[in-house]
Amino acid sequence: MHIITVGEMKRLEAAAIEQRVSSLQLMENAGVGAARELLRFAEKPFFRRRCFFVLAGKGNNGGDAFVVARELANAGERVLLFQTSQPSEYLYPAADVLATVPPTVQRVEFLPPAPPPDAILVDGLLGTGLRGNATGMCAAAIHWVNNSGCPVVSLDIPSGLNGDTGEGDPAIHADLTLTMSRPKIGLFQENGPANTGIIRVIPIGLPHEVAASAVPVAEAFAIRDARLALTRRPADSHKNTFGHVLCIAGSRNYPGAPCLAAEAALRSGAGLVTLARPAAGATRAVPAAIITLSVGESDATHFQESHLPELEPTLARANTILIGPGIGPDVPPAFLQALLPRTQGLVLDADALRLLARVPELATPLIQRSIPAVLTPHPGEMQTLLQAFAPEAIKASRAEQARVLAAALRAVIVLKGHHTVVASPNGETSLNLTGNPALATAGTGDVLAGILAGLLAQQLPPYLAARLAVCVHGTAADLFPGAARSLIADDLLSLLPAAFAHISPLA
Repeated sequence: MHIITVGEMKRLEAAAIEQRVSSLQLMENAGVGAARELLRFAEKPFFRRRCFFVLAGKGNNGGDAFVVARELANAGERVLLFQTSQPSEYLYPAADVLATVPPTVQRVEFLPPAPPPDAILVDGLLGTGLRGNATGMCAAAIHWVNNSGCPVVSLDIPSGLNGDTGEGDPAIHADLTLTMSRPKIGLFQENGPANTGIIRVIPIGLPHEVAASAVPVAEAFAIRDARLALTRRPADSHKNTFGHVLCIAGSRNYPGAPCLAAEAALRSGAGLVTLARPAAGATRAVPAAIITLSVGESDATHFQESHLPELEPTLARANTILIGPGIGPDVPPAFLQALLPRTQGLVLDADALRLLARVPELATPLIQRSIPAVLTPHPGEMQTLLQAFAPEAIKASRAEQARVLAAALRAVIVLKGHHTVVASPNGETSLNLTGNPALATAGTGDVLAGILAGLLAQQLPPYLAARLAVCVHGTAADLFPGAARSLIADDLLSLLPAAFAHISPLA
């Protein structure tokens, strides 16, 4: 999915109008789609509120808010509407949709000291046309929203942010941003990432040829992109259709990480998953469907080069190898060096990445692979890899860091974090639009590595498998029914079936 500038969005809308799609119809499509997404958002158990407080500004963003208010009221919801301007000040098409707001919507003349305790606040104050900082009534309303303690959903962009630069103070702190047609670059720059919350893209009915003409400034991967990748499974398939993952993971000190990774690989659709662990680290039970292999003598605390013959029969059968979760710092370089040249799909995570950075000579077989490996560093691991292989990019943006390292190692790089960056060896980069701070807890990276290995085993190209895995992983966190601070990595495993189904009923 293209990330575009505000000017490019205006051009696309103008081109749609030239093809006889009215600005009123575009506004209707935006508001109806946003209302549908709002109703889904309100179904979260901890957001199960039955009041929507809609704040509408003077421009087209306010028009979108009027459509949302109407649609929510027509769906039987309790809706309160606050306008920053008098009805006579609104122009077409916002004036037209304002006239359709039903009398069941309660008009609020002045902002109360606090919103109703059961309210979800809908921010339609200022859109992408803002230049400079918000002032006057809009600035006061932004502060009121931010101090409310209520869930906040912004339409198109959090009010107060510049759609191109992400600058702006004050600006709404949204929990969910429903951006119209295409994400705007300002959502990913300066204050944007901290203010947008979860991003969902709302189609507005641009003609296909108009949408296809968009000139991007960056790329994103959203649920609608993931839906295209999750196709129906063949009716005559069997377990060998979907590949075999060998998860080489764990040590005596880290027995949990391999269990998270292996189960995630299986729940992501791999036909077979074998979990190989050092014998002294095989202390945690795993689902019965996972094949387990204890390697070495009973006192083997971590993998050694001498264990490779024991692994060879399974290596010969597996089409994807995941190495790294929980292997600890004591694995010798020769063990990893023996695995890097193999022709299977390969995912390197956690301590495997630290070992690679510590022994740069290991990059040679990595670079020479015919199928690019996938590396999944978190920001700290990324710094060690950059110091070893691309020190010139240490102070670059996250997207540039991932792009430079992908080119240096001829690998797909998954730089984890807010809007996880995925970069290919060919210079492509993509920002993920799913996920939330609930993922900032131990073990969630092991789950991601397992999802990725499971998708690679199903013959997805590495760059697509990486983007899809990150999207699914984030979607699972977005579906968590509790408070973000309470999610643990084990919860993600039980959420994966719902995450795949949420993206595509054919998954």
